[in-house]
Amino acid sequence: MDADETRTDDVSDEIDRATRLAHRRGSWRRRALVTSIAVVIVAGAAGTYAAVANSQQASGTAARADESTLPPAPSTTRSTTSTTVAPTTTSTIPAVKQPKDQVLPAPGSGIRQGNRGASVFIYEARLKDLHFDPGTIDGYFDQDMQYAVSTVQKYYGLPRTGVIDAGVDFALTHFQYKPAEPKSEPDRVEIDLDTQVLTLYKDWQPQLLTTTSTGSGEHFCGGVDGCQYAITPTGHFHFYTLIHGWQKGKLGTMWNPYYFNGSDAVHGLQSVPNYPASHGCARIPMHIANYFYTLVHNGLSVFVVGTAKQRGNGYVGPAPTPRPAPPTTTAPTTVAQPAPPTTVKKTTPTTHAPPTTKPPKNTTTT
Repeated sequence: MDADETRTDDVSDEIDRATRLAHRRGSWRRRALVTSIAVVIVAGAAGTYAAVANSQQASGTAARADESTLPPAPSTTRSTTSTTVAPTTTSTIPAVKQPKDQVLPAPGSGIRQGNRGASVFIYEARLKDLHFDPGTIDGYFDQDMQYAVSTVQKYYGLPRTGVIDAGVDFALTHFQYKPAEPKSEPDRVEIDLDTQVLTLYKDWQPQLLTTTSTGSGEHFCGGVDGCQYAITPTGHFHFYTLIHGWQKGKLGTMWNPYYFNGSDAVHGLQSVPNYPASHGCARIPMHIANYFYTLVHNGLSVFVVGTAKQRGNGYVGPAPTPRPAPPTTTAPTTVAQPAPPTTVKKTTPTTHAPPTTKPPKNTTTT
């Protein structure tokens, strides 16, 4: 082998070594590049995670810092919606459904307590349809029926006799409701001091009309508040306490009293006059007080309207119709019983007196 061939082989070996070295260097560079890229990616991901974690931590800290201003967590029990309801506008209040006319039997000289018959039955049914509670619909004119008739007379300003006459017949034939607070709440109770009528509304519609007797305006003592005047004040109140059954107080007893203003309550009593006669409460008949409390609830609005009595007897509202005088009963004649006869002792005859042929008469006291 000559020198040229030897140099050629050496050059080829150098080229091979250089090529292999270049390949190795390229491989190292590629590995380094891949490693760098991986490091960059991992670092970026770590930075992103750290940023997100820091953000969440900051958010959590801020949330804990403002925890006192957040509303409490909702409970698992049901509750009423606390959203404030906008006041009802006149365009959304439904009109009171007025009853249709109905022809009723002519009352003649008057249908009154103690009467029976088909005419009484028809009037009872009409009163029931109009939400005046006349008691049992049985064709008998009893005390409950008389309270219902008196309520109609009060409502229309008729003489408060409790007798169905031509005026009551006309009122029941063409009856129309007259709400005192037509733009107020849909469920409410209205106590009219002028007419002495209590009306219960449900969804703006009358559900019960009954006679009532409110404060007389007279001065009295002995109650829980000492001496005061029997005045039922006007205003907007709410029911808040119910006492079931009889409640005995210093001024008397009340049946199922439901309080709406201090010591003033709607309650039942055996006597409900056609005029203001209470110490400030609103009396209602017993048969209505038996269930009245089931139609109302705590928080229900009570509107007392009309003209309240003034202190003493200075009542400035409509004068109540005088009550008819109770029938006079003749006291039974007492026959005087004669007293037992009084016997007079006989005197012993003397010797000079002639003997009597007849015994002395006994004296009796009548």
